[in-house]
Amino acid sequence: MPAPVRVVLVDDHQVFVDALAICLGDYPDIAVEGTATTVSQALRRLQEVECDVLVLDLDLAGEDGLAVAREALATKPSMGIVVATGAAAGDQIVEAVQLGVRGWVTKNETAESLVDAIRGVARGETRIPAGLLAGVLVALSRGQRTAVEHAQGIHELTGRELEVLGCLVEGMSRTEIGTLLHVSPNTVRTHVQSILHKLKVHSALAAVAIARRAGITGASVTSP
Repeated sequence: MPAPVRVVLVDDHQVFVDALAICLGDYPDIAVEGTATTVSQALRRLQEVECDVLVLDLDLAGEDGLAVAREALATKPSMGIVVATGAAAGDQIVEAVQLGVRGWVTKNETAESLVDAIRGVARGETRIPAGLLAGVLVALSRGQRTAVEHAQGIHELTGRELEVLGCLVEGMSRTEIGTLLHVSPNTVRTHVQSILHKLKVHSALAAVAIARRAGITGASVTSP
């Protein structure tokens, strides 16, 4: 007989997590190795026991359950994670899938649904409802297209626009940029407007975020 799937349960409701542990105890192929109700407790428990599949709620008394997923996967990338939650925002779902969460059940589903997800994820399968996964794939696709558009926009910037963008990354005002580059504030404003247009964003803050992801800094800016 194969070794049971070792599971750690994390939920901020002690009564729920205890009841779930008792319920899973009826399945000989699943062994509950530990439970936790907070992020810190969960991380400590994962250091104390061996875990094949982590069953995790996303909202841990106001704490971000995904913090547990991030740390768990950074320590043991092969660990399977099943999210068992009430409701979740779309961006939470997308982030969870991007992190490597392969299972998803809601708390109003049967115990069999959770057990099926645990078993499947332990085998390396993905057990996320089709409707939920479809929405995630659309969001991920949209995000990839946006990233490509931003990268293309960076390549379209002129040398002077890259200098101005680097100054914005450094937190400089338009007046300071003008002084450094020996141009008028109006000229700086024109460069900024062109940068926003090429990057397809509506604010300098958004442009700065894109620049930072692209590794652009003000280090290469030199005054004429």
